[in-house]
Amino acid sequence: MEPFSEKVMSIYSKNQVIVMNDNKSNILVPFDATELSVKALNKAKDLASNQSSTIIVLYIIDDTSFYPKEIAKFISNMDDLDKTRHYFEKTIREGAEMMIEKEVDRLTHEGVAAKSIIRVGHPADEILTVSKEENSSMIVMGSSGSLKKRHDRKGIGSISRWISEVATCPVVLVR
Repeated sequence: MEPFSEKVMSIYSKNQVIVMNDNKSNILVPFDATELSVKALNKAKDLASNQSSTIIVLYIIDDTSFYPKEIAKFISNMDDLDKTRHYFEKTIREGAEMMIEKEVDRLTHEGVAAKSIIRVGHPADEILTVSKEENSSMIVMGSSGSLKKRHDRKGIGSISRWISEVATCPVVLVR
């Protein structure tokens, strides 16, 4: 894979980057329907249209927030808790499938190749894993997640920051 600096033809403003790539490529977009993930998906659509790329719309069911693994040894009835967790995952997956398929259908209707992936795990780990598995040429994501709205935060979220620091492909953060 060529370095990002060789891919960037020019920067017209801080919000618009034109990327040149002769090969068909994959653009990974972690998507959770928050305002910034919608903006990221639209930015990815613009980039994909310019370089005939496929957009991979990724939804991650964050299993780290259900219960901390360290507390499991203090829970007396893990079987019931695991059944509840599986039900929770199944229910979220069903909703996520409908949500991201709607976006994939919209992109396809607009002439952009797209597919969906749903994973369960820690968001940063799953984004990096899918990026490698799908040989992504770029990750386009919101600069912060759903906590920004609740806490009126500014700046880059912890997952976005981590992805931008360790991903093996260019990362575009959308604000």
